[in-house]
Amino acid sequence: MKKNVILFSAACLLAGLVGCSSNNNSQSSEVTPSSTKTADEGQSLDGMDKTITISSISGSWSDPIPDPKGNGVQMMNDKFNINFKPQIVPYDEYANKLPVVMAAGDLPDMVGMESVDANFVKWAKQGAFLPLNDYIENYDALKSIPKYVWDAVSIDGKIYGIPEFFPSKYGKKPVIRQDWLDNLGLEMPTNYEELEKAAIAFTNDDPDKNGQKDTLGLGLAKDIVYGAPMGAAYDNVWYSKNEQGQLIPGNISDGFKQQVTMLHDLYQAGAISKDWALTKSSDARKDFFAGKTGIWFEQPYDITETRFKQLKEASPEAKLAVIPPFQQDDGQQGFIGLPGYYQLYSLNASMKNDPDKIDRILQIINYFMTFIPVDERNPQNPEFDWQNGGVDVGYSVENGVSLDIEGASSEQPKVYLSIPYWAPADEDTQPAEVLQDPFTKSFVQSAVDLMKSTKTYLDPVNRIHSELYYAKSSELNKAVTDHQTRMIVGQESLDDWDKMVEEFMSKGGQDMINEVNSELTQAGIAGEWK
Repeated sequence: MKKNVILFSAACLLAGLVGCSSNNNSQSSEVTPSSTKTADEGQSLDGMDKTITISSISGSWSDPIPDPKGNGVQMMNDKFNINFKPQIVPYDEYANKLPVVMAAGDLPDMVGMESVDANFVKWAKQGAFLPLNDYIENYDALKSIPKYVWDAVSIDGKIYGIPEFFPSKYGKKPVIRQDWLDNLGLEMPTNYEELEKAAIAFTNDDPDKNGQKDTLGLGLAKDIVYGAPMGAAYDNVWYSKNEQGQLIPGNISDGFKQQVTMLHDLYQAGAISKDWALTKSSDARKDFFAGKTGIWFEQPYDITETRFKQLKEASPEAKLAVIPPFQQDDGQQGFIGLPGYYQLYSLNASMKNDPDKIDRILQIINYFMTFIPVDERNPQNPEFDWQNGGVDVGYSVENGVSLDIEGASSEQPKVYLSIPYWAPADEDTQPAEVLQDPFTKSFVQSAVDLMKSTKTYLDPVNRIHSELYYAKSSELNKAVTDHQTRMIVGQESLDDWDKMVEEFMSKGGQDMINEVNSELTQAGIAGEWK
């Protein structure tokens, strides 16, 4: 029976379990004791004498979505003395649904979003969301959120959203078949020249020793996903500077040009698929885990063990390793970091004169956000047991690891708000400890060990909200990606790089760069290494 690891409750996988919405939000206004509740409620919260109705809307990647009338909702009603009315909307419909709800004016008390975008900024400035600055200090878990994450959900110094934890260190990293390197007598690549050599050898020199020419060096998908960004200076973040000392988008930088140049060489050598520009990233990933490709990107957090098991079945000798970031021309060495959150909740500004409801909501959020160490996530911990619906009801325990029971998400109170624990540090998530498969576990642990001594760069553009950036970046990035795609396949010369940059600037890129840098200066924010 397929199961998801409970202890891995964050971001994309967790987005698949979130308490999100549906168009059916009918629910009795009566709060009655649950006859099916199985988990110990654990500690009680303060000031819960008055029953308060709380409504929410948020998105979900899960299929099927949790039942808005599930037992987990009733358990929340009982524990927090609320009448909870969640709306659960699949994320592929949410982008169209939420603006309609916002335009109608009768907003739920809690509004979930996948990330900060132009709509979030617009609605905050229009007064739809409650500023939260004066409340945060009253709740211990909320106080633990770093400033750089609060910056991401703040407009003009006012906090308009409560971010949900996702570790900044554990995003996608370049992964290589270590056994293929060993078979061919190659060392771990430390620069683009060595990476190109390895990828071509993976294509031509029978790295899996099966006597056939049936492998490719590097997996690449349309829109240059994931490419080969081997550090902050080579990635599409605001790291490099122009001659005027302004930060610029990474995809027009000299570092990114090094990456595109190598991809061009690999295409010419047949070391990436001839059809890559039409290939979905999911298909490129399948090729890697089928043992057909030697280099791909994967993260050591919130992952599916099934893929790794498939690779081990296809290639029993497979060994994986993360390629360390390359030394940059400026002497720095490190990967980009994620924004430190994934998904957020904003509160309806109409609650400003209802302090009891604000406090109840923030107490509930603070409760679900309060960190439980990995070794305490078991039936003996009443808070963990309750949040997950009770052992053998919402989850089971195998080999000391707590696992969600397939089809039981509606039994779990945690899924209806999808608020992961806020870890004191990324390492406290201990992602390897929640895995069962030895091959997956070894990869994750080796990646975590590498990241302990590897710096991550925090992209400053995630902490400001430039209207020009929101308005222009998508269009400008698409044009740049189209040029670079043609460069990789040889339909456009790499000598035209400067011409591409000039076009970017003339179509609004320079204005966007000016505004982003101005806002960074005014906010006192710069890119920083963590």
